[in-house]
Amino acid sequence: MAQVPHSLGFKLALGWREQQRRGELPPYDGDLYEYLRQNGLDYIEFSVGACLDRGEVSLLRQEAFACADAGLAVSLHPYLGAPYNPALFGEAPEAVRALEAVLAAGSTASEVTGSLTRLVVHPASISYQAAAGDMAALRRLLLARSQAFFAAAEERLTRLPKVRAVVEHQVPPAPGEAIIRIGDTYAELLEAVRNVSLGLCWDTGHYLLSVRRCGQSVVPLDEFLRRVEAVHLHDVVGESDHQIISPRSSQLRDYVCMLRESGFSGGITLEYSTEAIRAAGSLERVVTESVAALSSWVA
Repeated sequence: MAQVPHSLGFKLALGWREQQRRGELPPYDGDLYEYLRQNGLDYIEFSVGACLDRGEVSLLRQEAFACADAGLAVSLHPYLGAPYNPALFGEAPEAVRALEAVLAAGSTASEVTGSLTRLVVHPASISYQAAAGDMAALRRLLLARSQAFFAAAEERLTRLPKVRAVVEHQVPPAPGEAIIRIGDTYAELLEAVRNVSLGLCWDTGHYLLSVRRCGQSVVPLDEFLRRVEAVHLHDVVGESDHQIISPRSSQLRDYVCMLRESGFSGGITLEYSTEAIRAAGSLERVVTESVAALSSWVA
């Protein structure tokens, strides 16, 4: 079996079993978590909502126990739409409730697995109309609210020693897409965490799209690299993000090498779209080829 000298994870929707039943994910005949553990994976990163729904929290607990039985840890990637988004932090009480709920969910996962649970969180984002007014001022406001959100998270995390939050490099809007996402360049992402000690999640696909759409440098600053504690690893093919890595993913290979040279010791999550996984034909093929490609880069 190929070896990777980093903690390696696989991202799944919390409701991935239902996705399989609907045919959105290829089937697997057996215990998927056990298969992943036997093939070099160390944790599952679940995409979740605001964790305010009892059913969602109950399902998380159930899947965390299943992961623990297979020897896997758990990470969480909450998607916080309005009114829970950091864009409304300080304005809508629901945003505070969501922050506390996802931290509590992280604590639940860590208690069940007995391992550190990493939360991958986004800065603020908001849709807008073409005539929204002063866009620069709106962006400054959203940056300030992101900073306040992360400061509040850091303060609460002091009481949760087995939960760690990292802040993700966001996907830049496509041409004509009426949305602001704070942290869609590494320079702005560093500003978002300037006053806290939270680490960063380097989303390689989002980063590559920012190179194309925002003129971001292909090579990040050392300051950025030093703060990376987690990676969402996936390729961009054409304009399609969240594609499966391969020996042809030369830029991603270079990024992994940069991280190793910077002393990176965090987790690397294979983050693929359901469409990309279906196109590959099977979950087994996705895992085998991804681990083999990554292993060749770090050999």
